[in-house]
This record gives sequence, C-alpha cells and structure tokens, in this order.
Amino acid sequence: MPTAIATMELISVARGVLATDRMLKAAQVTLYESHPICPGKFVIIIGGEVGAVDASLRAGIRAGAEAVSDHMLLPNVHQDVFRALAGATEIPRSHAMGVVETMAAPCAIEGADAAAKAANISLVEIRLGRGLGAKSYFTFVGDVADVHEASEAARRVIEPKGLLVDIVEITGPHPDLSIAGL
Repeated sequence: MPTAIATMELISVARGVLATDRMLKAAQVTLYESHPICPGKFVIIIGGEVGAVDASLRAGIRAGAEAVSDHMLLPNVHQDVFRALAGATEIPRSHAMGVVETMAAPCAIEGADAAAKAANISLVEIRLGRGLGAKSYFTFVGDVADVHEASEAARRVIEPKGLLVDIVEITGPHPDLSIAGL
C-alpha cells in the first residue's frame, strides 16, 4: 500500500486529462481515479511514495493552472481511506454513524483520513462528486464517543477551507441504512 495519496479537483475536463498525463509522466505513482464528476469538474487521485506523489501533484498543478479548484497531499494516509474509496468495506454493526458532506473531493478524502486517525472508527465509504452536484461525502461507524471525535477531527480539517456542507452523527443507526448504500 502506498504511504501517500494526493487528490486534485479541476473545473475543466480537458485540463483534467492534461494534468493526469503530466502527473503520470512526472513520477512513478499509481493512478487510482481520473474522471469527470458533476457538474463538469474532474478529479484525479494518485498514490505512492511521498516524494513521487509530491512531484506528481506539483506537475499536475502546473498543467491544470487556473482550472485547479482544490488539491491536497496526505503524506501518511490511513489505510482505511483506500478501502472506503473503493466502497469495499464491510459495515460492522455499530452504536453510531457519522456523515460528513463537503463541496470538494480533495477535502472529503482529507477529512476522512483525519477522522480515521483521530478515533477508533471504521470508514465505510467515500463518495466523490458523481451524481452529487460536485459534492462529496464520507460515512463512518463506531461507538458514540468515537464517532463524535472523528466528526470533530474532520470539521477541524475541512471547515477552515470553507468547503464543509454538513456533519451529522446518528446514534443507534437503523440496520437498513447499510442496505440503502449509506
């Protein structure tokens, strides 16, 4: 598993494709996602060793220029982030659920990483902008106190950027919420 992950969001599909190409040519990284999201934005997610990911992200920012709307680099990413991005997480029965909604994909990943590192929670899923009007969100479960601490950790990372839409904490979530894809 990579030790670093970087995400970049652009307001141009064409610049997103160019930035992806430049990022992959700049350093030895793994491309996890590179595709349009709603409405007309583009998201790129790469991973690998910290130095390579940093060099690749810098190349993408140069190529994306004024079309870059948000970006971030996590040098020591929590491993649950990868499973949550893939939607490949088993949902344990829990006492509480948290949902964090953002206006940008990079800060959703950054918030999920902060939440996973701050408390004993399980990241369930990270959804990035598709069919959501470019919003992103992530869900997690755990004990009530841990879900609260994880929510606050995510808030501390996302709120200063002005990209936080909402955070909710649900105690005693109904078991059918996991069937509903949440």
